[in-house]
Amino acid sequence: MKVKVLYFSSIKDKLKKSVEFFEIKEGSKVHDLIKEIQNKYPDLSENLKNIMIAVNEEYADMQTKLKNGDTVALIPPVSGG
Repeated sequence: MKVKVLYFSSIKDKLKKSVEFFEIKEGSKVHDLIKEIQNKYPDLSENLKNIMIAVNEEYADMQTKLKNGDTVALIPPVSGG
């Protein structure tokens, strides 16, 4: 199945892109997708540690089951003042 991944903030800056599509196995959960992303981009491991995740514009956790066509947003913490 195919899911769309949206990158924000430091992840977007590091990859120099804001969107990417991944083919993942049927029945995959968010944590399976994160592993795929880490395998493709090993230098992102630190950026992926404390991220917020949204699936189809609703906050989700690592155990959220994904469906074909889902949009997953990876939102790293933002600091500022």
